[in-house]
Amino acid sequence: MNRAVPACLCLFALVCPSWAAALVPNDFAAGFALPGADGTGIHVVELPPAVYEKAQRPDLADVRVFNGAGEAVPHVVRGVAGEDRAIRRAVPFFPLPGVRSAQTGDLSLRVALQPDGTVLAVDAGTRTPAPPAGSYLLDTARWNGTGPSALELHWRSPSTGLLTLSLMHSSDLVHWSPLVDRVVLADLSYQGSQVVARRISLPGKPLPYIRLDCIDCREPLLLREVVGLTGPPVADEEWQWARLRADRATEEQGQRIIAYRLEAKMAVTAVQLRFPTANSLLRAVIEARSANDGPWRQVVRADFYRLDREGTPLVNPPATCPPIPAPEWRIRVVADHAGLEGKGPLPELDLGWRRQEILFLGRGQGPYLLAFGSARAAGADSGQDTLVLAALRQTGTEAHVRRIVPGAPVSLGGDRALQPDAAASWQQILLWLVLVAGVGLLAVMARKLLRELPARTD
Repeated sequence: MNRAVPACLCLFALVCPSWAAALVPNDFAAGFALPGADGTGIHVVELPPAVYEKAQRPDLADVRVFNGAGEAVPHVVRGVAGEDRAIRRAVPFFPLPGVRSAQTGDLSLRVALQPDGTVLAVDAGTRTPAPPAGSYLLDTARWNGTGPSALELHWRSPSTGLLTLSLMHSSDLVHWSPLVDRVVLADLSYQGSQVVARRISLPGKPLPYIRLDCIDCREPLLLREVVGLTGPPVADEEWQWARLRADRATEEQGQRIIAYRLEAKMAVTAVQLRFPTANSLLRAVIEARSANDGPWRQVVRADFYRLDREGTPLVNPPATCPPIPAPEWRIRVVADHAGLEGKGPLPELDLGWRRQEILFLGRGQGPYLLAFGSARAAGADSGQDTLVLAALRQTGTEAHVRRIVPGAPVSLGGDRALQPDAAASWQQILLWLVLVAGVGLLAVMARKLLRELPARTD
């Protein structure tokens, strides 16, 4: 009996090292060369989309960085720092009486300016000014030559919910040049659904004075507020996107259900619908689940639309959600104004996730390699994230991190690395058998010891 325990421990020692052997580059499906990385300092690489396609876990636990000797170096995967939100600032505006359409000539107006160039007053030169029809002068002279990168309009009109506007700009209020040829804004409501688009992106650096003309206003456009935005605008570049085609469409309890499947591994944080036809409006609940037989979880309930007017499309902004790692997705239609009940094409589902990067310590000689996609590493944890982040905090070297652009793709273990290792599986089974046997032997020994205690006491 006593000899059996050492035997089990020896077998345990033989099994564990082979099961927990260090990973090598060929244990991964593919990789990218990292030119410029060396054994000094800290480096960062934004993960290419191919990483998510081959990765076996949404938390990217099967991503490593190897040096030239094939050794994994300390690393951490983190989200790319989001762009700064645009700074909002009110823009003074002045109605231009009697001007009803966009003109490419000079304005026939008297404008009073203050010494700093800002507009003090606007006079149309008429004794009885007409009510504002749809033209305004916007004053951005106070922006010190930088100018806004976008404008956000708020208006109040009883029946004007869809506007077609054009913008011109000038440095002297005499000579004008086109700024935005045509843009469509909207503020619509229909059966509880809303279509709202108030922002105009400005190309380049606008001049101090902007003239806004409503092309199709049949009644006065009454601006309530104009807001200028500076700094990097919030854009779709915050996400990387995967576009899915519908697998099938069914009817369940009187509701239209459209199913999709996501093959890549990522934590989805934004959803969007792409309609095949113009002037489509859909109220829908988007749901996801992690397994084919698991429960569906509501991700977002929102209105999705695509409105085309004079060649200018209006689409809803992406709907955001908490990170959802799931392969199965579906749309549950609540209100259909997109014609999905017919046999026409179904909308595509765009799933977005925050861009991520891998931060690693240079250690050893190059060339360095970013490797990803491994069944062996699917349950592994590099255990180095705390080390890397602590080094950044303690040394204050975040500002000196070297950014590396991924080089050429490299084929490593291929699809074989994505398959579970049969030998490793048997070693795990054997390990569990050894552990169970050891526990059983300890129980038998304890029972025998308890039986011998009364005899020794006597």
